[in-house]
Amino acid sequence: MSDEINTSGETAADQDDEEDDSIISLIDDEGRTSEYEILDAIETEEGMFVALMPLASIDKETGEAEYMILQVDVVDDEEELAEIEDDELLMALDDLFRERFKELYGDEDEDVPEDGVDSLAGA
Repeated sequence: MSDEINTSGETAADQDDEEDDSIISLIDDEGRTSEYEILDAIETEEGMFVALMPLASIDKETGEAEYMILQVDVVDDEEELAEIEDDELLMALDDLFRERFKELYGDEDEDVPEDGVDSLAGA
């Protein structure tokens, strides 16, 4: 499954607002649109990867949310996001992102679940 990054709905005002720069809309294979916050991106020998938090997954009471890690692929000069099939690679990336989250957001991992990484299924 892959998703396309949809930036066609952005206005100049949206691009000026730093907070909006980290929010993207993705269209899944069935045409459904969902919004995600880009938490971080890293490049490794295996490729480029992003950690995304579905905005719909944020628990309004606790503020906790799950995140997912997807691979960035370029197809016909367009960026697409794809699930990571290799479980070992996914777990290694999860460890890398968790370390980076500590650096970026402090020691409190409120937005990072302890039980692992969500997949794109159902998004």
